[in-house]
Amino acid sequence: MKRRFLNIFVKRPEIFTIIIIAVYFIIIGTVNNDFMNFDTIIRILFNGTMLFVLTIGMSSVIITKNIDVSVGSLMGLAATMGGTVLNLTGNMFLAIITTLGVGILGGFINGIGVSYLGVTAIIMTLGTMAVFRGLLITYTGGKWIQNVPESFTNLAKAEFLGINLSIWLTIVIVVAFMVFFSMFKVGRYFYAVGNNAEGAKMQGIAVKPIVVTAFTISGLCAGIAGVVYIAQIGAVPNLAGSGMETQAIAAAVIGGVSLSGGRGNAIGALLGAILLQTVNYSLVYLKVPGYWNDFISGFMLLAIIVLSSVIQNYLKREKERFLDAQIRTEYFKTKKLLEAGAQGSDAK
Repeated sequence: MKRRFLNIFVKRPEIFTIIIIAVYFIIIGTVNNDFMNFDTIIRILFNGTMLFVLTIGMSSVIITKNIDVSVGSLMGLAATMGGTVLNLTGNMFLAIITTLGVGILGGFINGIGVSYLGVTAIIMTLGTMAVFRGLLITYTGGKWIQNVPESFTNLAKAEFLGINLSIWLTIVIVVAFMVFFSMFKVGRYFYAVGNNAEGAKMQGIAVKPIVVTAFTISGLCAGIAGVVYIAQIGAVPNLAGSGMETQAIAAAVIGGVSLSGGRGNAIGALLGAILLQTVNYSLVYLKVPGYWNDFISGFMLLAIIVLSSVIQNYLKREKERFLDAQIRTEYFKTKKLLEAGAQGSDAK
């Protein structure tokens, strides 16, 4: 029973993420009754849109057994360029295209560096993280992008069927990712590459283009998050996106996307991000300073990694013990049969 329970935890971690979210809501609601209402859920989903989108994009990279620590800085740079274009031209469409384009280009550069230049993902994205942040600071001179037209910020307030467009955006992205990874052959290649890149190559899968695609998707999501940032905040500070890469990685891992690659999905990544956003949002009700957010994200990431490692090792030992027991059982069965056969021969 214990092993079966742990197997479910390993195979369907999103189930436990839902349970943790529910329990956390109840605990915080007990401390502060104002937390337990429908408006709180809507606010969490609305304010967490940027984190949700970044996390879902991050999951595509982690599934291929890579990592992208540049997404926060890339989101900030994309939002800065998009906000600049919006202020100069007033053209919302051009601003959105610019923001998405910067995100896609940044992700593509990461993918090329990792797959074709052979740079380790963590090193490559640490480098581009510094480059993207440096470009942002240099371009703006350390100043904020302000005076975003009200027509653009109104997008963040718009609703469809009584639900904010930001929430609809999250739903659309999750559905698109689920369809891509489950119904398209290319999507399933991501898992093959993450499980065994050399084995995937031997099966005829173009590993390098898959890795480039994964990073480009992450960059696209950084661009989308940048658009949401401009609309929701109405300004772009020079620290926009700082630290969000840690939260995105933590959320993806909490939602069951394995850092070992080859496992996870968009639903789990979203649930992990919702849990993290719920924790961050609850700090207000608990009167805890907001600068604890990064500490909590890092602590939860470390806790999940350690817990997952402990469970995996336990299951491995149990499997070996089970196999040893089977081997011993078969050995004694064979021995008894041989002894019975020998006794029969002696009797004759």
